[in-house]
Amino acid sequence: VSRAEEVPAASSSSGMDAPAASPAPPAQEPALQFEMFSREWQNISMQDNWDGFRVEAQNKVTENLQASHSLFLGTQLRECGYIYQFGPAFQSQDGRTMLVARAGLDGGVNGRAVQKVGSCWELKASSNSHLKDPQRNMHEGSIEYTGTQRAFAGKLAWQGAWLTGGAFTQKILPSLALGGDLTLVGVNGITTIGQVGLRYSEGQNSFTAAVTRTPDPKQPPGKHIHEGRLQFARRVTDRLSLGSEYKLSFPDKESGLSAGYEYSFRQARIQGLVDSDGKVSCCVSDYTGFGFSGMIDYARGDYKFGVVMHVLPQPEPGQQA
Repeated sequence: VSRAEEVPAASSSSGMDAPAASPAPPAQEPALQFEMFSREWQNISMQDNWDGFRVEAQNKVTENLQASHSLFLGTQLRECGYIYQFGPAFQSQDGRTMLVARAGLDGGVNGRAVQKVGSCWELKASSNSHLKDPQRNMHEGSIEYTGTQRAFAGKLAWQGAWLTGGAFTQKILPSLALGGDLTLVGVNGITTIGQVGLRYSEGQNSFTAAVTRTPDPKQPPGKHIHEGRLQFARRVTDRLSLGSEYKLSFPDKESGLSAGYEYSFRQARIQGLVDSDGKVSCCVSDYTGFGFSGMIDYARGDYKFGVVMHVLPQPEPGQQA
């Protein structure tokens, strides 16, 4: 007879071992806000095109605060031909609070604040004020919720008239989401702007479709125009992405086709875009040195070419460049 304490423990290498725990499933991607349904196409098509010479300088004030300077020379954006803006940018250590402000010599002042609350909520506020042009005064506040299966947002803004709106997204399948938004503007009584859409994303491919209903500026108040958009983007490699967009409006039956690419480097990227309206553009962004921008609108005879230089603070001793 042997005592219990004398019985050796079972070896972990014996065939009687309990089965190993299965690996945890991968984290599920949260739902996207409706305005970000076509984020892959937006990364390709949204370019920062400018003209003339541009300098972007940053100065690190503290660990969380930096000062930014922007200088445009020989630009068509202002009658005087130049723009200078200065302002601070603050981001908390945990990245949950962000404050940005800019003031320009032309009398424009703008600011933006973002605050994350909990794991799903985000509060945003922005304000643009201009001392010489009251039409450029705009103020907006919004709230966003992003969950694993659904997301929604609401906003209230003043842009010469009061407007309010909301958006909603619902995941139907892991790769399929439906959503829409509605905006009410206090013009001509109440003017409505709405759209509905879907997003399908699987692997390296993403497809979005949306139908928008807006007031027709060419017709009397109360008349609306509908526009459908189809967007497709494919990530060919880790660096190269291709995309295209087709749009058709009704009842005027105007259509347009765009195609573009994005090639990303470690600290730079190249974007190119061409559309059926006769516009060709390209942007080369190097966040640590020089960049270039070019845009030709053959239909309007508009040409823009620019060069940008980034001036960044030198890294402190012991830090990587």
